Amino acid sequence: MDGFREALEKCSLVDLGFLGYPFTWNNKRPGLANTRLRLDRAIANAEWKEKFPESTVHHLHSHASDHLPILLQTKSIMKYNTRSTRGFKFEEAWLLWEDCEAAVQEAWNKWEGVSSGLPRVKEKIAGCGVELHAWGSSKTYPDIDRIKVLQRRAESLGTAECTEENKNEFLAVSKELDDLLRKQEIFWAQRSRVSWLKHGDKNTKFFHSKASQRKRRNFIKGILNEDNTWVEEAGEVADVAINYFESMFTAGDNVSVEECLAAVQHKVDPNMQEILSSEYSAEEIKAAVFQMGPTKAPGPDGMNALFYQKFWHIVGADVITAVLDFLNTGVGKQVEKDSTTGDFSLPKCICTWPPYYR
Repeated sequence: MDGFREALEKCSLVDLGFLGYPFTWNNKRPGLANTRLRLDRAIANAEWKEKFPESTVHHLHSHASDHLPILLQTKSIMKYNTRSTRGFKFEEAWLLWEDCEAAVQEAWNKWEGVSSGLPRVKEKIAGCGVELHAWGSSKTYPDIDRIKVLQRRAESLGTAECTEENKNEFLAVSKELDDLLRKQEIFWAQRSRVSWLKHGDKNTKFFHSKASQRKRRNFIKGILNEDNTWVEEAGEVADVAINYFESMFTAGDNVSVEECLAAVQHKVDPNMQEILSSEYSAEEIKAAVFQMGPTKAPGPDGMNALFYQKFWHIVGADVITAVLDFLNTGVGKQVEKDSTTGDFSLPKCICTWPPYYR
C-alpha cells in the first residue's frame, strides 16, 4: 500500500471521488464477518481534471462479483441553463497596484454632497463599485501570455553567457515575473476560499484546483420542488429556493407568546441588560468590521470586508456615522426599505427598539 501511495504521489495522480454507494468490494459473508471496502478507484492528474472538470465516477451494481464496476463519465464543459452576467466584486489583487488607493479615494469622495446617513453610504458604495469596476477591469485577470513570455525569456537569459547586460535584464524580467505570478496567485486564492493556506509560496495550482472544485460543487444542475418534481431551468430552481426560505423564515400565528416567555428561565441580569441597552460606539463598529474574514463572500454590492479593512481611513468615518445613526435612533421602516439593496444585513422586521439589532 505504501508503494502504491508513493506511485500516485510521484505521478501526481489524485482520487476523482465517487457518487452513490460508498463501497466497491464486499466479501459477502454474513453477520459480523461481513467486510466492505472501497478498493476500486478512478484516478487522474491535475491536467486531466482541468480538461474534464465535470466528470463523475459512479459505483454500479453487480450480482456476479464481489467487486462493483465503476463508471467514469467524462464531461468537458459545464452546461448552464442560463448565462448570468458577472457582477462587480472587489479584487484582492488590486491592492498590489500603486494607484489603487488613489482610485478608491477619488471614487469615494466623488459622492460627497449626496444625502446623508445610510442613503449616503449606500450611494457612495454603489458609485465606488462602478468606478472601481471600470478602473480594475483590465487588471483583474492574470496576464497568462505575458507570464509565459517572461518565463521563456528568464530561461533563455539563465542559460546564456553571464554578462552585465544579461544580468540586469534577468533581474528586471524576474521582478516583473514575480509581480505577475503573485497577482495570479492572489486571483485564484480569492476564488478558492481557502483560508488556512496563505498565498506567497507559489500555491497557484493548488488555489486554481480548489476554485475549480468549488465551482463544480456549487453548481446546481437541478432540484426537487414542493411537488417532488425535478426541475432544471434556472428560473424554476430559483423559485424553489425562494419559496423554501420564505416559508422557513415566515413568522407563524402565535397567540401564546407571553405564556411561552413566562416559562423560560431568565438569564439576563440587570447589569447585562444595561450593557445590551447602551448606545453603540464607533469602536464596536470598527471591531466588528475587522473581525470579519477579509475575502469571505461579499454582499450584492460586491464589496467584501477586505475593502473596508484596507481603506478604513477613507471610508470608516462615513460608515460609522451611518451605522450609528441607524442603530442609536432605530429608524426601522426607512432602513427596512433601503435594505432591499443588500447594502446592510438587517432583520426583516420593523424594530422600534435599538437593542434588537445588537
